[in-house]
Amino acid sequence: MTDVIEFCSDLIRCKSVTPDDDGAIECISKFLQKLGFSTEILTFGSKKRCIPNLFAKYRGGKGKKLGFLGHSDVVPPGGEWKTDPFNPSVHDGYLIGRGVADMKGGIAAFCCAAKKFIQNDFNGELLFFITGDEEIGSYDGIQSVLNWANQNAEIPDDCILGEPSSYQKLGDRVYAGHRGSINIDVRSHGKQGHVAYPQNFKNSLMQLCEYIAKIKQYPWKHNDKRFPKTNLEPTLLFSDNYAENVVPEKSSANLNIRFGGDYSANQLKMILQNEARIYDIDLNFKVSGEAYYCDDQNLHNLLAQSIKNITGLTPEFSAAGGISDARHMIKYCNVIEFGLIDETIHQANEKVKIEDLYILEEIYLEFLRNYFR
Repeated sequence: MTDVIEFCSDLIRCKSVTPDDDGAIECISKFLQKLGFSTEILTFGSKKRCIPNLFAKYRGGKGKKLGFLGHSDVVPPGGEWKTDPFNPSVHDGYLIGRGVADMKGGIAAFCCAAKKFIQNDFNGELLFFITGDEEIGSYDGIQSVLNWANQNAEIPDDCILGEPSSYQKLGDRVYAGHRGSINIDVRSHGKQGHVAYPQNFKNSLMQLCEYIAKIKQYPWKHNDKRFPKTNLEPTLLFSDNYAENVVPEKSSANLNIRFGGDYSANQLKMILQNEARIYDIDLNFKVSGEAYYCDDQNLHNLLAQSIKNITGLTPEFSAAGGISDARHMIKYCNVIEFGLIDETIHQANEKVKIEDLYILEEIYLEFLRNYFR
């Protein structure tokens, strides 16, 4: 057993399902304190939902500031596990447990890489931002932590987010950005009536379905090829009726739209609202984040070379996938996302190759050497 496996296993044992922490933040804080980091646990939220987060700093000199961003909270186990999801186990060369890929493995690998790196002098600072509110919301996590960091002049020049980004082999993909995301609550109003007498009712469900069908076929432009094309999908559908021979008065749905650099959230709101007026439909929007892309080629090249030096692979720089806390960090500094293979995240029997944890630690170590060289 090496540090990275032991440390990752310790983190998995913490049942840190949002908003519970179960000692995960304190575990990371103690690990970094032993290395000489100054640490501060920052708590945000309310008495009912109190979220601990960690800021840690190692000062090797007055040079560049590099940040590492991660989250210690995980989603509920769900599904049918072959092992206890919070008692890490090893099987066929894999470490198994909830959060091993998303993203306690990434945290463990970067912490252990930092342990090796700071054994030698370097001119700069390492800043760790570990949050406990990524899976649900992030307001009491990275958003509040960054507000604090900005007020205290603790913003890095560049940042690595250790979320799982690799596709088939560790190192084959880096996320340089992500699409924006909007959830739309769609509500249709009609008049209830017996299904046999169409002259006497106004079918709210039909209005809703017609609107969804039309907006689903909207001719989204696709000029910014860094991102996949804008796409809208219905995810929920409800009505206030449970009788088969009654037309509902009220119907509602949830839509999600993922969009690239061709649109802003406000532009998409206008398009959706203009189409909704035809169908007597009300819309409420929840913007999870705007599309972003980190164009810093020096940061790209340093990470790509570090990956190639260790694995021999040349990574693809992508802006696909889901959203992450990088959408908040990008407002303050350059940020790119690199970590383990994402195949089993949020699934039962979440797992990571033990070999990949070793390799990820070595890639992070190589990147630290290259960044501060």
